[in-house]
Amino acid sequence: MQQREVGQSLAQKSPIGMVFTLLLFIPLAVNSELILGNLISAIALGMVTVILLLSYWHGKGGSFFIFALLMPLILVVIAELPSFVALAWLINAFFFGASSCLFAYLLWSKSKK
Repeated sequence: MQQREVGQSLAQKSPIGMVFTLLLFIPLAVNSELILGNLISAIALGMVTVILLLSYWHGKGGSFFIFALLMPLILVVIAELPSFVALAWLINAFFFGASSCLFAYLLWSKSKK
């Protein structure tokens, strides 16, 4: 499988990821309070991770892969995590950002054809 096809394959599954993460926000919202800064940074860094991985898969260089691997670490370091539920918010928002960026890539790639 070519590297570009990896991104396309993941993008085709992104709507499922978006729905799943949106559904997971419901019990999190019921059981704890939202830390808005964490939510925004997690979604943004999830999107940045996907952009870096897509750059790597499109042959732009291995450094993009390394930087993509660093994004979750950076997120955990900068986030305010008073409880384990806050970590669940962070992880869920990160994957929501990643799946929404993959969904945008899917729509963009379909519009190019």
